[in-house]
Amino acid sequence: MKLFPWTRPLVSRFRPPGDKSITHRAVLFSTLAEGAVEIYHPLDSLDIAASLRLVQSVGVELIQHQPDAWVLRSPGFDKLHEADDVINCDNSGTTIRLASGILAGLPGLSVLTGDNSLRRRPMARVIDPLARLGVDIAGRDAGLAPLVIKGGVHRGGVIALPVASAQVKSAVLLAGMTASQSVTVQEKTPTRDHTERFLHAMGANISVAAGQITVEPGRLHPIAVTVPGDPSSAAFWATLAALLPGSSLVIEQVSVNPGRVGFYQVLQKMGAHVEFRLQRPDPDPMGEIVVAPGQLTGVSIGPKLVPSLIDELPLIGLLGALAHGKTEVRGAEELRFKESDRIHTTVVNLQTLGVEIRELPDGFEVWGQNFLRGGVVDAYGDHRIGMMLAIAAAVSQEPLELLGGDAIAISYPKFFSDYQRLASV
Repeated sequence: MKLFPWTRPLVSRFRPPGDKSITHRAVLFSTLAEGAVEIYHPLDSLDIAASLRLVQSVGVELIQHQPDAWVLRSPGFDKLHEADDVINCDNSGTTIRLASGILAGLPGLSVLTGDNSLRRRPMARVIDPLARLGVDIAGRDAGLAPLVIKGGVHRGGVIALPVASAQVKSAVLLAGMTASQSVTVQEKTPTRDHTERFLHAMGANISVAAGQITVEPGRLHPIAVTVPGDPSSAAFWATLAALLPGSSLVIEQVSVNPGRVGFYQVLQKMGAHVEFRLQRPDPDPMGEIVVAPGQLTGVSIGPKLVPSLIDELPLIGLLGALAHGKTEVRGAEELRFKESDRIHTTVVNLQTLGVEIRELPDGFEVWGQNFLRGGVVDAYGDHRIGMMLAIAAAVSQEPLELLGGDAIAISYPKFFSDYQRLASV
């Protein structure tokens, strides 16, 4: 796929696709609620399709599937059944990890697998805490999928998470909904709180204190969910608006959850003009983000900030390549366990474009310059690397040949149609 530099600024109002994290949760949490869960402005992508198939395999009905409105009806968790076959989660880490917590309480045998990429991603981080609750769960010897879960009764307890992961936290809290006693999760570094907000909105008895979340066993109530736009998907266009002179981008109806806007705060710190406008505080904050260019300078990002922009760190590499001075990312080892080793794939692709960037065990260092050259780059099967490279093409001095761009459909099927439309605004 050949991509060319843009010839005009990005001046637009833009509504990004529905938030992937919130759509996953709306779909998966329907299993715990008797009745109909309505989902408006969902993300329809390959990852979400995996979650839809999973809940249907255990007895949830998809009774409406229009482009902007889905309705899922569960008979109630006690009336669900084990799937009659292996459940394929494809490339979705959110699906396999969150579902592990849900299926922990479902009597019967569940086997969760995925594609080659997912089967290489670490699952011990979710196996071990669930096992400490008494869940009968196992994976391959190296702590990899497929996962085998013999669901049923398990106990409560206190689980301290050694790795900052919203997915693992969510799996443990969901297991807590079907435990014999309360479950408490302790995390050293706060992670995105979509699960806590969802559980509260759906009637769970949940309490949140500094570094500690406790949930009592119980069932959820069905709700109607309007999914805000995905700030991680919008971050690619925000990056472009920050880099293209004369741009002005208004991102509409997007999640402004404090745990999801770390990238935009860093973008602001680097010198771009960024404004947040809150429009709806609950159940998950939604509003507008306005982005315009500024004189960008390098920043240093450490472990405390990483969880709030983990998905956007490849974009920080691109921004740092065109900012004044040095940009450093540390404490981001988690990037090595995504759809690709995102530290390595970010570094090698930007090096191809002539960027001075150095790979570190837990991040990278990049020194800013005034241009990007063209070349042949590779998404390595990773949707976010592919989108980052497409944005790099828009601000480069020469055309860029992108290999593996079809991986972008995993999270943003309409990315290239939006790319072409915004390029011609």
